[in-house]
Amino acid sequence: MASEWWSSLLNVCSGEPQVGDAAENSVLSIEKQPYEEEEDEPVILEPPAVKEPPNPPAESPVVKAPSINEIQGDLKDMVRPEMLQEFRRKSVIEYNRLITESRRMHAESFTRAGPANRYGEMAELPPFQEGQHVPTLALINPMSGAAAGMDILQVARRCEYYKERFFNIIDVVKGQHRGGLLDVFRIELCKAKAEAEDMGTRPRLISGGGDGTGSFAIFMIFLALKADHSRAHEGMEDTGNGFIWTDEELKTSFPAIAQMPLGSANDFGNILGWGQKYPGDVSCPCGPCGGREAALGQLHRWIRAVIDPKSRVANFDVWGFMPPNGAEQCNFKLAELTGKRGRNPNHKIDGKRQVVFKQAGKPVPFFVCLYFSAGIGAYMTSRFQINRRQTPLRNRAEYTRQLLGIVLESNPPQLNGRLVGINIDCEDEPYFPPKRNRPNQGRKYREVGFYNINWQAHGLHGKDRAPVSTRLCGCCGSDRKPVMFNDGKIDMFRWKFASFFKNPGTTMQTDKKEDMLLSFSSNSAHKGVFFQWDGESRFAFSPSGADFQIYIRKVLSVPVVIGPWVDTRLTGSLDNGKPVCFEFCGKDTEDVEAVKRRTVQAVSGYLDGELNATVEEIRAANFHMAGHA
Repeated sequence: MASEWWSSLLNVCSGEPQVGDAAENSVLSIEKQPYEEEEDEPVILEPPAVKEPPNPPAESPVVKAPSINEIQGDLKDMVRPEMLQEFRRKSVIEYNRLITESRRMHAESFTRAGPANRYGEMAELPPFQEGQHVPTLALINPMSGAAAGMDILQVARRCEYYKERFFNIIDVVKGQHRGGLLDVFRIELCKAKAEAEDMGTRPRLISGGGDGTGSFAIFMIFLALKADHSRAHEGMEDTGNGFIWTDEELKTSFPAIAQMPLGSANDFGNILGWGQKYPGDVSCPCGPCGGREAALGQLHRWIRAVIDPKSRVANFDVWGFMPPNGAEQCNFKLAELTGKRGRNPNHKIDGKRQVVFKQAGKPVPFFVCLYFSAGIGAYMTSRFQINRRQTPLRNRAEYTRQLLGIVLESNPPQLNGRLVGINIDCEDEPYFPPKRNRPNQGRKYREVGFYNINWQAHGLHGKDRAPVSTRLCGCCGSDRKPVMFNDGKIDMFRWKFASFFKNPGTTMQTDKKEDMLLSFSSNSAHKGVFFQWDGESRFAFSPSGADFQIYIRKVLSVPVVIGPWVDTRLTGSLDNGKPVCFEFCGKDTEDVEAVKRRTVQAVSGYLDGELNATVEEIRAANFHMAGHA
C-alpha cells in the first residue's frame, strides 16, 4: 500500500493525470471515511412551513477552488528531496531484482527433453569478438523449421555472448510486464546500439522463423522502444516521437534485419540471400556421413556471415495498412476462418458448405514486407492455417491440397464469385478490373495484389508489363525491371489461370505503383473478402454490409543484411541511390507523423480494437461463428 501511495504521489508531482481507479486512490481524491453516528433520542421533525424564497443578497461570496497547479505545488513542498531519492533507490533495486530473475529464467528456458540436438549436444556458435564483429541480437521462433529454432537457441546458450542476446520470440512477447524479458531485450538492444556506435555501424537482428516473422520482428523492436512516461526514471522517457530513441537515433541505429529461413516458404530469407532452407538442413542429420558436423558447419557459416562487418546492408521498403485519405481509422473489420482440419474445413449448414469464423487473433495487419493479395491465394492461406503441418515439405503439400480443393468445390455463399465486387485504384487512377466499364470483369480473375519482393511460393516472380513479343523473346525483354524491394514502388499484378500461358510461365506482369486502394462492394449484404499479407490471412467485411476500403502505402524504410547467396537477377540493383538508414515515410510531414502515430497505436494494442471484429459485429454481418448459436 505504501508503494502505491508513493507512485500516486510521484505521478501527481510530475503532472501526470490520473485515470480510472488510480485517480480514485490518488492523494488528490477525497477520502470517504465511514463515520459512527451517536445514538441519541429520536427526534421527530415537523414539516417546515412553506415560505417564499428569500431574495438573494446583492453580492454572493465566491469560493475559488484551488487549481491543480496549486495542489501540485503544495505537494511538491511536502515531499522532501531525500524522500524522492529513497523511493527511486528502492524502485531501482526492485527493478534490478526483476531483471535478474528474468535473465535467470531466460538462461534456463531451453533445458529440453526429447530428440537429440541436430547440431550436436556439445555444439557452440562461432566465437564473437567484440570490436571486430557487428553487435547482433536474435528473435527466434523455437517451433519453426521443424523445431530447428529450439536447437539453435540451445546451442546459443553455451556461448557467453549469444546466450544474453538470442531470445525466444514467444517468451519475449509473453514477458511484457515490468522487469520481464521484453525489458531484458530492450536493455541488450540499447547495449548493442552503443557498441555499434563505437564501431561506426548499426546493430543487427536475426529474425528466425517463417515469412511473417520478419514484419513481426520489426513490430517487436518498436514495442521494446515504446516510451512509457510512468517509467521515465527507468530509461523509458518519450523523446518526442513516442519512443525512447530519437528520430536521429532510429535513423542511424535501428537494427539491420537478417532473416533466418525457418518457415515453409522462406520467401523473405531467400530473396535477401540467406537461403531457402534453415542453416543445417541436411538430408541425414544422424547418419554415418557426419550429418551433425555438416549441419553445425552450415550454421557456423550462416552466423559468421551475419556478424561479419563486410556483409552488405541495403534499404528495404515496408508498406502498411493505413486509413484512407481523410479518415482517422479503417472502415472494415476482420475475422478469422475456422473449422475442422481436413481437405475442406467449411461446415455444412442448410445443405451447403459455408465458411465459419472466429474472432481474429494476432498479428493484426499493419506492416507488409513481402506481398499482399486478395482472392484464391488468400482463401487458400486461411485454410492452410487450420491445417498447418510440422515440416516444411508437408506444409507445401498442404498448400497444394487446399488449392485443388478450392478449385473443385462450389463457392461458399459468404464469398462473391472470384474477384467480383473488388475495385482497385493506384495513385488515384483505376487499376482493377482493367475494363471497369464492363460488368462482372472481376469474375475473370483469380487473384489481385502486389509484390514487394520478387519471390512468392517457391516460384512466382514479377517483371514490368510488356508486349507478347517482348515476353517471348528473352533478348528483347532484358530491360524489363524485376520486382525490387527498395525502389519505393509496389509491383501490382492480376492473374487468371490463362495468365500462366500468356506470360508465359510463372513470371507475372507487374505495374509499379506508389499505393493501393482496394474497394469492396457487393449487391448482397453480409459478404466479404479474404486477403493475405506476408503469409497471414484474414477475412475483411463490414458489419452493416456497407462498402469498405483497404488502403496500403509505404510507411517505413528499414535496413536489411544481405546474405552471401543473393541473386541480383531477382532483386535488381541493391543500391537505390540513397544512404542506408531507417526512416518513417510519407509525401509530407503530415504523412510522416501519421505513420508515427499509427506505429505507436499498433504496438500499444489500439489497432486490435479498431480492426478485429467483436462477436456482436460478426453476428451483425450474419456470419456463422464457431461456438455461438
